[in-house]
Amino acid sequence: MSVVIPTYNRAHLLSRAINSVLAQTFSDYEIIVIDDGSTDHTRGIVDRFRGSRIRLLRLERNWGASRARNLGIQAAHGDWVAFLDSDDEWLPRKLELQVARLQETNNSHATVVYCLCDQYDGSTKRTVPSTGRLHEGDVFDHLLRNRRPPTASAFVVKRSCLLRIGGFDEGFPSSNDIDLWLRLAQGPNHFLAVNEVLVIKHDHFGPQISNDPSAPLRGFHKFDRRWGPIMKQRLGIEVYRRWKVRRRARIQNLQFGRLKAAVARRERVSGFRYCLAISRFLPQGFPFLIQGLALATLGRVVIGRGKYSPQNIEVDPTPKVQGALDR
Repeated sequence: MSVVIPTYNRAHLLSRAINSVLAQTFSDYEIIVIDDGSTDHTRGIVDRFRGSRIRLLRLERNWGASRARNLGIQAAHGDWVAFLDSDDEWLPRKLELQVARLQETNNSHATVVYCLCDQYDGSTKRTVPSTGRLHEGDVFDHLLRNRRPPTASAFVVKRSCLLRIGGFDEGFPSSNDIDLWLRLAQGPNHFLAVNEVLVIKHDHFGPQISNDPSAPLRGFHKFDRRWGPIMKQRLGIEVYRRWKVRRRARIQNLQFGRLKAAVARRERVSGFRYCLAISRFLPQGFPFLIQGLALATLGRVVIGRGKYSPQNIEVDPTPKVQGALDR
């Protein structure tokens, strides 16, 4: 088993991810950390774990999650690849139960095994538990309906299948993981499920694997072009329209959350970049844009009601430093 961990400027989180692998009850694995052009002390963090079956691969600049993961897939020695985002963590029996599920199946087409995960919101300190069950076998239509774990950290995939389809599409600035799962499911690859929570996905608005605020929207448009027609054909136009509305709303909320975090860190330039990203959702994104401009300019909300009101937007209310630069 090869564990692939892409990371970018997450030295403060990386130790938690690595320790969650070292704590696994299944022990036949290697760890490959791909440093995607970090400028922090990521290398020093990995050096602390030397001798723990860890390899560090470094990219000279930030290319994004797809290239980082593909480099890990190519460098892997194991027949199976388990993905772990550097801000997520595994529970101790994660690999044990997934490997056991693979060993007990008689499905010769089973090349992917996934599991449930809880989501921990770092801003509210609340855990959102997983709901529902994962499907097995031919899961293509279920994936089109977005019935999947919300992170690549829940997946183990046969390496030869990943290589056969070319790995992650490096042209996707975001949504590259669901695109890969769909391409796998579209072929003769069946999915197995462990319907237990084995992963904790940490939601936060710190450094991302991509520092491009427009990446989620560009990824959405590319995903829509590739999979939208298939979704309409297989699931119907109404399902497709509902997916499109929900996806755009999710991206707006994501961008607004990142904007709030940038303002709280006194990064005004980053704040205005996220405002620019939100402006691409007009006219539906108008309330977000108005509040975002107020936040980025003054460091506080000056207008708005309901979920956009000051009591629902927690940021540092003090004026921000002029000319702050992106970290």
